[in-house]
Amino acid sequence: MDTDSTHVRLSAIGIVAVSLFLALFMRLWFLQGIDRQAFEAASVSNRVRVIHEEGPRGRILDRNGKILVDSETSIVVSLDREPLRKMEEPERNAVFVSLADTLQQLGVPTKLSLIEKRYADLRYAPQEYVPIADDVDPSVEIYLMERADRYPGIIVERKAIRSYPYGNLAAHLLGYVGEINEKELVERGGQLAGSENSSTTAPSTTAPSTTAPSTTPGSSSGADSGTRLTDYRLGDSIGKGGVERSYEADLRAVPGERTIEVNAKGDLVDVLSLKSPVVGDDIWLTIDIDLQAHAERLLAAKIQDLRGRRDKQNNRLNAPQGSVIIEDPQNGQILAMASYPDYDPSVTVNGISQEQWEAFNDPNSGLPLVNWALQGTYAPGSTFKLYTALAGYNSGYLRNGTEVVNDPGVYTIENCKGEKCEVRNAGSTPHGTVNMASALTVSSDVYFYKLADKFWNLTDQYGETPIQDAAAQFGLGAKTGVPLSGENPGRLPTPASRKAAFEARPDLFMTGDWRSGDNINTSIGQGDVLATPLQLVNSYATFANGGTRYQPQIVTKVTRPNDLTLPANDPANYTLIRQVEPVVQGTIQIQPDQYAKIYDGLLGVTQSAFGTASASWQASKTAWPMAGKTGTAQVSKKADTSLFAAWGPAGTGEPARYAISVVIPESGFGGEVAAPLAFRIMEPLSFGTLLPACPSADQSACAAAADAASAASGNDVTSGSAD
Repeated sequence: MDTDSTHVRLSAIGIVAVSLFLALFMRLWFLQGIDRQAFEAASVSNRVRVIHEEGPRGRILDRNGKILVDSETSIVVSLDREPLRKMEEPERNAVFVSLADTLQQLGVPTKLSLIEKRYADLRYAPQEYVPIADDVDPSVEIYLMERADRYPGIIVERKAIRSYPYGNLAAHLLGYVGEINEKELVERGGQLAGSENSSTTAPSTTAPSTTAPSTTPGSSSGADSGTRLTDYRLGDSIGKGGVERSYEADLRAVPGERTIEVNAKGDLVDVLSLKSPVVGDDIWLTIDIDLQAHAERLLAAKIQDLRGRRDKQNNRLNAPQGSVIIEDPQNGQILAMASYPDYDPSVTVNGISQEQWEAFNDPNSGLPLVNWALQGTYAPGSTFKLYTALAGYNSGYLRNGTEVVNDPGVYTIENCKGEKCEVRNAGSTPHGTVNMASALTVSSDVYFYKLADKFWNLTDQYGETPIQDAAAQFGLGAKTGVPLSGENPGRLPTPASRKAAFEARPDLFMTGDWRSGDNINTSIGQGDVLATPLQLVNSYATFANGGTRYQPQIVTKVTRPNDLTLPANDPANYTLIRQVEPVVQGTIQIQPDQYAKIYDGLLGVTQSAFGTASASWQASKTAWPMAGKTGTAQVSKKADTSLFAAWGPAGTGEPARYAISVVIPESGFGGEVAAPLAFRIMEPLSFGTLLPACPSADQSACAAAADAASAASGNDVTSGSAD
């Protein structure tokens, strides 16, 4: 039994040994045969890296080809936080101290506290390089690269960043660039952090953003109207506002790729392939930078001159913001769009700091990131009378426009009971007998009070909204469609909207009823009416050209440069990609005789001795007459909002070439603030004597132009007009 037992044990051991060897053989065969390709692929991926490289964005030019935004190469010192996180705190602190001292010695003032703050800044994604110093000298790059072992986690890279030859000019229109966020990345089909072969190369910004449309706005024609390849990754730059955002698909460069081989330590062994980036296309704006600079200077000077003064009612003139827009009535092209206060777009390069972002959003700063020209909404005051006048004709209530009203300065509302049955002209000024034309010229509120009162008392005949219907034809109460983000639609109140608002929030409204008083307030642009400066200029441009309402445009064409070292405006140096054509949004049918009466009334505003803007036009005469309307909108417990909307040439038989709107809240009467400013802006434009915009590098020329604007702002006439 012992012998048999021994044999059994030996047999069992043999079987186990054979099984083990067989299993080992099978595994070896599997690894060398079946799974060899998978391991080879993994091996290649471990030693081959594909580095994503952003290319230079396209340039932004004015209508004459002057470069407003360019891309230049900047050497940036950044933190790569991945290796830094793996260090013990004392070791990491030693790296920071050494870096701060070295940069200081190399002429780049850098505080240790800045490096520590950036390292802990949650605005930056974990895999993202965090910029410490930008635009450093090449000697700094060489020094740090030669001593890379002494500065682990410190990256030096060359990046294409935005530059602004004209400084702050047109900042709101141009917009700025920031790092793409995850929402934008997903919407554009890009790669999220942690995706294979992803790389981060651009700084961050805290600015809120939403993705720009994937197709370029505006009707177009040209050689290529398609969207160029983009391939976004986290860390890439993307337009966050203005033209940078709206025309992202054109400005974005086609990214490049470098395929490199590294060893087990991650050191570069060889460059296997190189695909260079392709520069983005150039955008040609509709604006003239010389006119833009002129408008911005005068607007800023006027607001600064007003602040701290008091009006005739002893209200403080705060003038917290303001805007000027000039549009071509024949095609909707915006020739200038000034918004105050402005900001320096260069501070957004390499990301906006938390302190800067908070300063931008501090109400005491005037909210400089807001484009008040299209985002600000204001009661339009008497500029609204154009629409009420048209309502009088469209409804049939005014049959020939010769109907007269006696204006004693006060109007008693029909069928009214109580203490608030009288409404007055500004200052209770009587105007005597007025018809449509003269009512517009002298800005008789009483004339339009009576018209609105009759409309409401005869709703069975004229409906509830003849005034609102006429205003809507001019585009009020809706976005103009200008291809810029953030446009405000304003507000055009109606009995239906009042009722709906009350039913939704009865705690906020005393009543949901609409009465004669509401109709009366609406007729002169008060009450709940709100309009943007862009809506005003576009509506007056519409009237000026005879009734064709165009979509406001900010771009004339998109081109692809042949040689970036040659002049951008040389037709031989670019290929036309797309021409942006005018877009008609609607037409207004006005009988010729009715149109003529309204036209004459608005022409009289500047040309009649009784016009509310005649004194200011005489003080800054343009080369040809202008027509328009002043407005003074009352705001509870604040100084009035000053408005003016106009066009020229007017009354000469020539087509209107320019329409302008000026809006400055808390600044006083329209005839004493907005109108004089408009004429000072238009005067050199009409005579062809605009001074060239001064580049930011020419500080002396810019300072002299600002001083001249400041001196001019104190010379406004006092017309005695309350409108």
